[in-house]
Amino acid sequence: MSGLSGRPRPRQKWLRWLAVLGLVVGGGAISVPTAAAHPGHPGHEEAQAAPAAIPAGDYQQVQLALGSAELGEAMSLAVLPDRAVVHTARDGTVRYTDAAGNTKSAGKLDVYTHDEEGLQGIAADPNFQSNRYLYLYYSPKLSTPGGDAPVTGNAAAFEPWKGHLNLSRFTLKADNTLDLASEKVVLEVPNDRGQCCHVGGDIDFDAQGNLYLTTGDDTNPFESSGYSPIDERTDRNPQFDAQRSSGNTNDLRGKVLRIKPTAAGGYTVPSGNLFAPGTARTRPEIYAMGFRNPFRMSVDKATGIVYLGDYGP
Repeated sequence: MSGLSGRPRPRQKWLRWLAVLGLVVGGGAISVPTAAAHPGHPGHEEAQAAPAAIPAGDYQQVQLALGSAELGEAMSLAVLPDRAVVHTARDGTVRYTDAAGNTKSAGKLDVYTHDEEGLQGIAADPNFQSNRYLYLYYSPKLSTPGGDAPVTGNAAAFEPWKGHLNLSRFTLKADNTLDLASEKVVLEVPNDRGQCCHVGGDIDFDAQGNLYLTTGDDTNPFESSGYSPIDERTDRNPQFDAQRSSGNTNDLRGKVLRIKPTAAGGYTVPSGNLFAPGTARTRPEIYAMGFRNPFRMSVDKATGIVYLGDYGP
């Protein structure tokens, strides 16, 4: 696929190159090499101590599955208490690899896969050992037309491409297959479909059991010459304007969301998010905002610090 410029869209092609989906287990903290001094700034290198080298033997690479044709676009994984791993592919497939390295299909969701949409993140409930809950973020099929949404038109022309993504809870059965009938849709994130890009979709928990979800800005960045995509023309597809999503306090896209799942399958909003519940023109689920494609995230359990990778310029 390409934009009007004719250049290919960088649809995270590295995912397609992922022939081996693996898990790297570390025995110590990860250090980042210290940057070299900038020219004209003498003494910079003296102000920062060099990190200690981490022995390669502290890490072990464990192969979970092999073969890009079989795996499709590998997206995310979660390690279970017994060291088994559940992992996702964008086509909707969930796979289960036991601690001995045996992999099987655990189930497949019926997903919408235009551009970057499909099945994204997966996470195990903090109490997985007793409740066997898994959380997945995906694009349900719905009745969305095939192909690309129009670039120009009016509201009626764009309406068929209105959709949403689901943050859903499923139960992993005793045979380690997904109970599709157990689905509880915890949260819907409305979006526009049929154009590129940015889904986000990583999931993690903090020590208090709060769930964090990253969401992309759902915006096409390829026709704004490298500048922020804020196209305000009235006949333009909304997907060319990130003001409606990542810059919007009343929208769930381009955000880090933080909620507290309930046993019934819903959620409450913990205190400390950006906007207090009831604040006009805001969503209380928003923990942080203004992102393009926050594709990967990790919550440090000990400190509550969120480490986030926002994809792209």
